[in-house]
Amino acid sequence: MAEKIQSSLLNEESLDSLRTLVPGDTVDLQIAMPAAPKRVKTDYIGMLIDECLLFHVPTSAKWITVRDALTVGNDVVVRSVLEGDTGQVIAFKVKVLKLLSKPSGLLITTFPKRIESIGLRSVKRAQLGVSVTLDAGVYPNDENVTGIIVDLSEKGAKVALQAKPNWPIMIDESDVKINYSLDGKEVVLTAKVKNHKIENDVVYYGLAFTCEEKLIKTLLARHTLLA
Repeated sequence: MAEKIQSSLLNEESLDSLRTLVPGDTVDLQIAMPAAPKRVKTDYIGMLIDECLLFHVPTSAKWITVRDALTVGNDVVVRSVLEGDTGQVIAFKVKVLKLLSKPSGLLITTFPKRIESIGLRSVKRAQLGVSVTLDAGVYPNDENVTGIIVDLSEKGAKVALQAKPNWPIMIDESDVKINYSLDGKEVVLTAKVKNHKIENDVVYYGLAFTCEEKLIKTLLARHTLLA
């Protein structure tokens, strides 16, 4: 059996988290731009440990703005929800090394020096995420429906909840209130359910915010992984 390659930049736990990404997995790229960061989804291709990471960047016309921002040295934050047995969301920051257009659009970045993660099923790591409670018409009034925000943007969020018999599944376009604590005070965000997915006893909800933008920006500033 070949010896497992180790990293001089990441500890073993972080490297194992990165190895959970497999070619073809969808990742979220947040690209630094003068006005505001641009976020797009694309495919992870692979890595050379301690050297570089590779991502697919389409050469289609709608990606022109994104490609123009992928200049050498620019910062990119990569996020991925690992929805398999790990139940984990990871995020890390890298820099652009090179952008190729032939034979296919290929983004080459530096290798990360630090990885942040949230274990959705690990109580000891839950404090790294954004713990929230949800209010919706389908939930009993006496239930404390808790979850974790695993992905966040100015437009919406992805929230993970344990699947429980007494927590009915919210259907698309349902109204929901997201409650969380900020400096000891309760903050309430309103949103609509846009999609949902059940994976290994966890329900993932894609939510679109319907509340004031300033409330969302406060949440982003305080809690986003590698903001």
